[in-house]
Amino acid sequence: MKNIVTLFIFIFSLQTMAGKVIKNPEIEFSASWMTITEIELTKEATIVRGALSYGSAIINNTILQDRDTGKEYKFLRVEGIKAYEQNQVDGTTCAIYFEPLDKTVKEFNYIEVDNNPIGNYYGIKLKTKEKEKPAVTALPASVNENWNFSNARYKYLWQPGKAQINIHIANIPKELRNMVPSVTLRYSDQITRKEENVLATIDENDCMTFDLDLRHPQWVYTSPVRDIFIIPGDTLDIYTRLDSSLDHRSPCPMKYASKGESAVISQFVPDFVNKYNMLEIDYNTLDKTVAEGKDATQPVLERWANQANEIIANEELRQALIHSPLSTFGKDIAMMSTVASKCIEIEDLISRYERTAYTFSTLEDGSYRRDENPNYVPLDFDKIYGTLMKNRDLIYNNPLALCEYSQWVFINRTLYNPLLVYYYEESFDEQGNPMGMNRVNRYGMEGTFMNDISLSQSAIFQIEESLKNIKVGVVDEYKEAHHEWMANYIGGCLSEIQNPCVAQSVVQEYRKHVKATETGNVEDENKWNEKQNALWKKITEPYKGNTLFLDFWSMGCGPCRAGMIAQKRLVEAMKDEPCRFLYICNIHEKDKAEKWMNENEIKGEHVYIEPEEWSQLEAMINFRGIPRGVLVDKNGKMIESNFHIGSFNDDQLKELIKKF
Repeated sequence: MKNIVTLFIFIFSLQTMAGKVIKNPEIEFSASWMTITEIELTKEATIVRGALSYGSAIINNTILQDRDTGKEYKFLRVEGIKAYEQNQVDGTTCAIYFEPLDKTVKEFNYIEVDNNPIGNYYGIKLKTKEKEKPAVTALPASVNENWNFSNARYKYLWQPGKAQINIHIANIPKELRNMVPSVTLRYSDQITRKEENVLATIDENDCMTFDLDLRHPQWVYTSPVRDIFIIPGDTLDIYTRLDSSLDHRSPCPMKYASKGESAVISQFVPDFVNKYNMLEIDYNTLDKTVAEGKDATQPVLERWANQANEIIANEELRQALIHSPLSTFGKDIAMMSTVASKCIEIEDLISRYERTAYTFSTLEDGSYRRDENPNYVPLDFDKIYGTLMKNRDLIYNNPLALCEYSQWVFINRTLYNPLLVYYYEESFDEQGNPMGMNRVNRYGMEGTFMNDISLSQSAIFQIEESLKNIKVGVVDEYKEAHHEWMANYIGGCLSEIQNPCVAQSVVQEYRKHVKATETGNVEDENKWNEKQNALWKKITEPYKGNTLFLDFWSMGCGPCRAGMIAQKRLVEAMKDEPCRFLYICNIHEKDKAEKWMNENEIKGEHVYIEPEEWSQLEAMINFRGIPRGVLVDKNGKMIESNFHIGSFNDDQLKELIKKF
């Protein structure tokens, strides 16, 4: 009798679950291509219901897997969309049917067999997810009813210093423990336009640590956290979950803690920007507006310029900031970030319109031809920028541009659009005698902080180009004249820069240039670790004895492919020289890349690397944009990390090959 009872219990335990519906189930790790909204358990099937992202698909090579035992439950069918059909509407609902789960299953995984494990769902529990408790990072600052947005507090900028960001990641599923990638954090010094990539790997405490050397407070970017504010001298701890962040697409709930203000600014400023920036960005609408010409575009830009001023005058925003947990510094950053967001929108539309001044066509060699568009009608910039100049000092003469939320975008858009275009005007004395040419800005931007940044970035660019040319021997024949020209150029920039801290930064960089040229030591310091040195050797060692021209590229990068086509003649011309052209690409693009290169007869050495290796190289070479060229000597030593091969003719390249 006892054996019969035991057998009955065993058989009952193998029975499937039925008649249960779990809405919004708790999931340890979710991929981002589908939001699982419901699990229904019936005698005939386990039904997974969800909403698909645009471009995603359901494949029939999918199983459910008991997380404890590994037992698999087969795919039966899908409703709402056909299997393998690419979804065309974001949020399309579907129901995916699998064999019924056994009653013993407590949690399971949704697995697409032979696909990237990051695209799976792990730890799906048969219970509803609990609501998140809101994170609180700081008590409200003392209320100052007299606070007003100002630029006067920041003339002498901030003390540079070290800072640290620690990202603590919870909910790392055991199935992906060894797949958590190294993460690159990018930060910059907008005074000098220098960028740094810092790489971190997860440690035994599920933490990633980034040590930064900051010139000024700023927003930095990294996945999975994305935008973070950090102040020199501060330590910021961020507590987050892995969830769907491993594929770098979905932000996760976060809690912040810091010694200084970094935490509270990181948490609260984005909310103010998103609520009060008055953005109307819809790129389809913008393109349509531009296509309709000046009569459609000019009124939009004038309205947006007025809105930028309205943001600064917005009493509701001012009161919200006054009663927020932000300090005076934090309040000023929030206001600066909000109005800068609107100005970026203005400059983006101007850029789109200005591109219609020309028509572009691609030639057979991959280069581009530009022709004037006879139908182009210039915008009236006086009406647009004239409106913005009502708040010139608060918007453009404000060092908080270094600290605002877009990181570098506001400065970039302002510097490279018509607002900072200068022309030369002849000046005369009281008797009407000519005294020379003066550099004049149409909108009165002389003496502003944004003008200082334009000058400092221009000066640093010339310094870096000079060092690069000295490295490769371009200026050997006229070195003295080159140094004299550099001294005069830097002196001219410094004579116009008003902010003492910006001027000091330029002087410091120029001193490094003088020291490097006097000593002849213009080499970059190699700070690579053992793992990074091994990766470099893996790439370069097979070609030792040859000068190497490395080219980092991707199939999704049009300029990369155009450059490779343009280099075909060069590769052929150098075929008998002791050099190699290495085209380096992500291994996941190999099939498409090989097909395209075969079709276009791209010769050279083709190197494919893992995404993790790409991240390492980004940090080692300090780049993020492609195409990126690197010059390497015959012994595998990096000579120049930002090498533009198109700047050299055949004879100059042959000289480089002899030298390196």
